[in-house]
Amino acid sequence: MSDLEKYRDLINHEGEGPTDELSDFLKKSSSIKVPSKKSKEDIWKNISDEIDHDSSRQVGKSYVWRYAGIAAAVALIVTFSVIFLRPPAEIEIATTSGENTTQILPDGSKVILNASSQITYSDDWNRELILEGEAFFEVTEGEKFLVKTSLGNVQVLGTSFNVFARDGDFKVSCKTGRVRVSVPERLISEEIEPGQAVTVSPDTVKVVFRVPESMGNWQKGEFYFDHQPISEVFEELQRQFSIEIEFEGSEQEEFSGYFTNKNLETALDMVCLPLGLEYKKTGQNTFAISKTAQ
Repeated sequence: MSDLEKYRDLINHEGEGPTDELSDFLKKSSSIKVPSKKSKEDIWKNISDEIDHDSSRQVGKSYVWRYAGIAAAVALIVTFSVIFLRPPAEIEIATTSGENTTQILPDGSKVILNASSQITYSDDWNRELILEGEAFFEVTEGEKFLVKTSLGNVQVLGTSFNVFARDGDFKVSCKTGRVRVSVPERLISEEIEPGQAVTVSPDTVKVVFRVPESMGNWQKGEFYFDHQPISEVFEELQRQFSIEIEFEGSEQEEFSGYFTNKNLETALDMVCLPLGLEYKKTGQNTFAISKTAQ
């Protein structure tokens, strides 16, 4: 029996339904305006239309709530995926030429980056990072700490050490604790103690058992060299002062000494004078260096 038939019976006293149904009918029909010239059939049609409209409105509400619940569930799933299932992001710390910086890692370890260097690590920190250039590390005790470079890796627990990885040269020196240096491509795996170092170049592999106390003094702006090719010295000058050097001479000539990055001309004097070299400025940031004219 439809709602309309049920209400018709109630009005005609033919039904036995509860009085609240009659009350519901009266409430729904009270808002219907009945024109004086409409027939009984027209009046019943108006009542029927109003009842059908009210029923569809209730059904519509249930659909609205149902789809609102589905939308909320989807939003919750998306939020969960973004927060918990997203791939870890990479954090990069880099320096330009003439700049160094200190970075405290999530576990409290400290990294001091030399000029033109970079470290990269995941934001879900697992005590691993990638180094390009040179850095000095002071590592807090804990699980293994791994420094990866394109030339080799360094693994420690709690210690301090220096890593240099540039242009095919890989140098690791230990200041405190113990450090394991590995270069898989060269089948190298060496463990070194304080005062020792491992130096790997394209042509040679050396384990140095007495590292100068000046190791890591670049952090204070002091750069020491021991029988190193002059080309490496000039490269460091360029990084520290953001300059370009044009050298007219043998790049294999060796230099032993040091310079500081406090003043450019003083640094050039400290390198050039002992080797009988002279320099002249050829541009805003360029210098030409050659043998001193006799």
